Amino acid sequence: MNFLISVYDKTGLIDFLSSIKSKIDLVYATSGTYRSLGGLGLKLHETSEITGFEDLLGGRVKTLHPMLYAGLLYRDRNDGDQIKFDVVISNLYPFSSDMKSEDEMIENIDIGGVSLTRAAAKNYRNILVLTSPDDYAAAAEVINSGSIPQEYRKRMAMKAFIRMAEYDAKIHEGLSRIFGMVPDSYAVIGHDGEKLRYGENPDQEGYLFINGAHVGVAGAEKLNGKELSYNNILDADSAFETALEFQDPAVVVMKHNTPSGVAQDDDIVAAFRKAWDADSESAYGSVIAVNRKVTEELAAAMKPYFIEVVLAPDYEDKALDLLRKKKNLRVLRVNWQRDTRLRIRSVSGGFLAQTPMHASIDASSLKLVTERSADPKSLEDLLFAWKVVARSRSNAIVFAKDLVTTGIGAGQTSRVEAVRIAAQRAGDRSKGSVMASDAFFPFPDSIDVAADAGIKAIIQPGGSIRDDEVIKRCNELGIPMYFTGKRVFLH
Repeated sequence: MNFLISVYDKTGLIDFLSSIKSKIDLVYATSGTYRSLGGLGLKLHETSEITGFEDLLGGRVKTLHPMLYAGLLYRDRNDGDQIKFDVVISNLYPFSSDMKSEDEMIENIDIGGVSLTRAAAKNYRNILVLTSPDDYAAAAEVINSGSIPQEYRKRMAMKAFIRMAEYDAKIHEGLSRIFGMVPDSYAVIGHDGEKLRYGENPDQEGYLFINGAHVGVAGAEKLNGKELSYNNILDADSAFETALEFQDPAVVVMKHNTPSGVAQDDDIVAAFRKAWDADSESAYGSVIAVNRKVTEELAAAMKPYFIEVVLAPDYEDKALDLLRKKKNLRVLRVNWQRDTRLRIRSVSGGFLAQTPMHASIDASSLKLVTERSADPKSLEDLLFAWKVVARSRSNAIVFAKDLVTTGIGAGQTSRVEAVRIAAQRAGDRSKGSVMASDAFFPFPDSIDVAADAGIKAIIQPGGSIRDDEVIKRCNELGIPMYFTGKRVFLH
């Protein structure tokens, strides 16, 4: 078999070629790859022997030549007398849409590699195309078997096409950002597709795709448990996004895409117990996010409870041993970084896109709008409650005290009803709690309900045409109130 190789990432290449050496007749390689393969004892040639030039324009042009592409696009072995390739191994210059400058982006746009890959994938009936070191082990087995099945060729060709599409999408996204243009088109690319047991309901099909960011829940490593469901993934993502708001040790208990309990404490085990006890009834069958390594002690504290998913940046070995005793408990190790890409949401006939929400604020950015100010401890609770309400479904109200949620009212069509629900969930714990609202209060009625519940301070975005009425009522009741100037709706 004749090989054409042009790779930026040379990981595993030498071992792969060594494992199939007996099947290789000729290897043509671009200059950098050629130099890396010199010690293998292969019948090795540079592509310049076909093209007639080493490279042009400082390396920008290496492989764009009719005779080389004739060896990629032939229909059968009788098409011309040029070298005909059977296997093409190609991967591209690394391109990231997060690159800082236009020049860096332009210089990292791969031309030759993309063209080689597309040509080889187009001719999958005659050529096997490999685009990732992850493919080498399986490819070695197939090649050494003596015959390359058409189904395998098709699968590798499809993988090549989606990799090229993803690459182009990154270029489009990155240049749109650098040029300051609102894109009139936007490509959504997912790969490593996984069919889930079902979708949101059993009669719906569900799938998970990875967007290439390698962060968050979609790219998490499952360390234990049965397959994640569609709803597990949604809840796990909401728990992850909420936990990301906290720099100090914190635990999030997530149920049906809204927190049921959140707590912050220097002792992560204490944080878990407080978060669970904040609403132990709702916590049954929940998803737990921990923004610290899970210790053996924390795993032991979780043991008595029914939990669907636990996710954290890491786990102690003994903690994993304990968690794995529950065979159905999904345990996820997550790359604890924000996904900075546009967030996509499908609608009938299209999709919406927006930048990620960053909810966290500091005390210096708050605007005191009442005559009375909050004490330092209450102010700390207000900032805590704000982080939680930002990740609760709108309309949302959060009560909190001592860095623990005491009552959450979320997903309501009426804001005052959300306050009533939070007060009901909190019960006696509402006395001395603070209150956070994800959007402004349209009327002072919510303030009256909060006062009856014993709320001692309020944080909200402000911006209502009746702000003066709301502020006046707070002053009459002696409740400090702060405006953030920032709405945090989550639909």
